[in-house]
Amino acid sequence: MNIKIRKEIKKDYFEVERITRDAFYNEKDFKEKGFGCSEHFMVNQLREKDGIMDLDFVAEKNNEIVGHIIYSQAIIKTIDNKTINVITFGPLTIKKEYQNKGIGSQLMLYSINEAKKLGYGAILFFGHPNYYPRFGFTQAKNYNITTKNNENFPAFMAMELIPDYLKGIKGKFIESEIFDEMAYQNEIIEYDNKFK
Repeated sequence: MNIKIRKEIKKDYFEVERITRDAFYNEKDFKEKGFGCSEHFMVNQLREKDGIMDLDFVAEKNNEIVGHIIYSQAIIKTIDNKTINVITFGPLTIKKEYQNKGIGSQLMLYSINEAKKLGYGAILFFGHPNYYPRFGFTQAKNYNITTKNNENFPAFMAMELIPDYLKGIKGKFIESEIFDEMAYQNEIIEYDNKFK
């Protein structure tokens, strides 16, 4: 599919959050947590804190926003108490009617290339273990990195952008606190009212 990828600008914000909410909304979550998703709130908050605006992109088809990806700052805290700067991404959103058409792959490839150009060393994140290896991601345990809770599982993945950037380290991945949705439950519920 022929799309244009460009940096997100301020006039895109509400539309990006709306399509993000639509793409991730889950009625079961709403019944259990009081909100159907938190990803639109995360996008909103990342723009103000920890988000990397040089890695905040929209995908357009015929001037319609059909996808979005945003990256944010993260760290690895090593066992000898050093801090290694890394980045993470998410949410990666594709408008519902455009899903499974390759737009997500185009956003991933474009944004990974831009992150390399900007000199970032590595990307770590949580995602579908059957989807992301096609871009070069592997399990984070291969780099001796765990979650902040000292866990490892197939959905926790990493990719070096600079060769050997993660070589010889051992530590825990710590991302922006905004990804801890239960810590922001009341704010998410209040924010979600803007979209009803």
